[in-house]
Amino acid sequence: MKQDNGKGDRIDAAARSWAVYLHSGDAKPDKIAEFDAWLAADAAHVHAFRRYEKLMSDLVLIPELGEVGLFEGTRAAPGVIAAKVPRRSSQRVAAFVMMIALVGGGITVFGAGRTFQDASPAMVPGYETTIAEIRDVQLADGSVVTLGARSRIEPTFTDKMRIVKLYEGEAFFDVAPDPARPFYVEAGDRLIRVVGTRFDVRQGPETVRIAVVEGVVEVLQADNPRKAEAAREGIAKDVLRAGDEVVARIGSGEKTIGEIEPAEAAPWRRGWLTYENASLGEIVADANRYSPRQIVFEGEGIADLRMTAAFSVEKIDQFILGLEVTYDLYADYSEPDRVRLSRP
Repeated sequence: MKQDNGKGDRIDAAARSWAVYLHSGDAKPDKIAEFDAWLAADAAHVHAFRRYEKLMSDLVLIPELGEVGLFEGTRAAPGVIAAKVPRRSSQRVAAFVMMIALVGGGITVFGAGRTFQDASPAMVPGYETTIAEIRDVQLADGSVVTLGARSRIEPTFTDKMRIVKLYEGEAFFDVAPDPARPFYVEAGDRLIRVVGTRFDVRQGPETVRIAVVEGVVEVLQADNPRKAEAAREGIAKDVLRAGDEVVARIGSGEKTIGEIEPAEAAPWRRGWLTYENASLGEIVADANRYSPRQIVFEGEGIADLRMTAAFSVEKIDQFILGLEVTYDLYADYSEPDRVRLSRP
């Protein structure tokens, strides 16, 4: 019996999405098991994946990527597949295909600083990075903070507490143990409390993301570390351990708790930006921290597009190209310091 178009489209979208994810460099064992189950559930799934394998074999776009074992002994071709690519130069098409796959109604995309002084004498000097700069900062207690591009922190240390406020951007914390002086990070409307551990914090325009590499982290929705410490036992909190991640929406109690591979946390330290079901506005906010040419939106709704993405900070122009082709957006490069994204 002929497969209905709706089901076929969903299978194609899933096959493309799996191809992107499996070659993102961030594939997790539980997701690979989920892929195996999806592949085994229907022969049409295998056929769809094989079609993309054949296409990628013909294109020979990313030969350096490894292979992915498939159900019934098939093999996944290296690379990412794109649908309905308009006629462009082979170089631009290759750049696009390496990054992006259309998924349903959206897309899946893969592909030394300065210090400033705060006027308050109670503050330790703060630190910020410039565009595309990543910097290690050693704090007075021996903790080390790796600041992502265009990020800013401000420590306040007392004999009872250690507090670091993340004003913008992302930071990876390697906290020196000191049970007598808990370590708090303020990010958005969340507090992160530890006594000695390693974790990553990203503050975006919409969400705060915390990923734990080692130790135990408490995440509280509160705005004052001193008051939170005094009333800690009575405050609701999420307790995260190594391999846990929480994405909390700023301004609400909404949150999503998931799992990560601890060794793969904070991929921005290796030059990659990764997202799951994030808005384009949030992704662009991060990309703009790594590029002197800022991406701006012209028109409503573009920033609200949602996608799962992973791309190199050195390939932001290719990321823009992928958005142009897939979403029929137009990128205007006429200004030297910005790229304007709009609908034609």
